[in-house]
Amino acid sequence: MLPGFEKDEVDFLSLLSEANRRRVLENSIKAEYLPGAIAYHPEMPPRAFVLDHGLARAYVSVPDGRQATCAFAHSTELIGGTAIISHLPRIVIQVVVKSTLTSLDLPRVRKLAAVESQVTTAVAMHLAVLVRTSFRLIAVRTLGDIQQRLAYDLLDRACRSQLEVGRLEARATHGDLADSIGSAREVVGRALSRLREGGIVESAPGLVRVVDPLRLATMVRAFAF
Repeated sequence: MLPGFEKDEVDFLSLLSEANRRRVLENSIKAEYLPGAIAYHPEMPPRAFVLDHGLARAYVSVPDGRQATCAFAHSTELIGGTAIISHLPRIVIQVVVKSTLTSLDLPRVRKLAAVESQVTTAVAMHLAVLVRTSFRLIAVRTLGDIQQRLAYDLLDRACRSQLEVGRLEARATHGDLADSIGSAREVVGRALSRLREGGIVESAPGLVRVVDPLRLATMVRAFAF
């Protein structure tokens, strides 16, 4: 097994030698994105980023406005790695918290991946972990514990709300959340109380405001399978 492959996250640049890091980052552009910004959508030219710091969501949508979350990207991870070796799926990249992303010179990195085995391996490790984390995101919705299922549900709702009204909030009653995660109102109420006590959310009747989306994302990521 390759070093770092057993983990469920990949610090992409750390997998490269100093020389290859310089090559990969040559002509790259670092930019700061505000919460709710769209870093990539399917009408844009293909792009690949390194998420230096922050949290981003990848989702797909259909014309009637419905969305499905595909993945969450965390600090130091590569976003858009499929563009290096093939083509990107029709996804949208939403910045969830204030984040810094480094946009790579895609033609250059593609050429490097074709001749530098270390770069190819780093991209392959990223894609392998992406598959595992995507499986986790599917499984946690039904197999995670109450706190993990609620964390995912709130984060997913809040991200969609952020695009509509600019705030990370879930407009849902305890009953709505219980129905969504397959639990009981009382159980959801207790789980929400723990999140409030931890400073992760704030709530009012019919509304849950997400204060710390990074911690919600970490709870989802903690689901083991």
